[in-house]
Amino acid sequence: PVPRCKPLRHAYEKEIVLYAHFVGLDYVSTECVYAPHAYRGHARALLKDLEATRASTVAALGHSGRRLAVGTEVATKALVAC
Repeated sequence: PVPRCKPLRHAYEKEIVLYAHFVGLDYVSTECVYAPHAYRGHARALLKDLEATRASTVAALGHSGRRLAVGTEVATKALVAC
């Protein structure tokens, strides 16, 4: 299989939106119906706090995440459209 290319992996969402605006790309942002109850906000706040104490935290987490291997027998839930 061909590995996926993620050119904007290290860019923040604000930077991606600014890039889309600068290049003239259509950018539509809608909030998922599950977002108000999502745990993602808590994780984002934790990352912001960690990054305030040590600037390389996000880069270190990204590096360690790329080194993780997921087994083939891991069960995943089917996602539904927002």
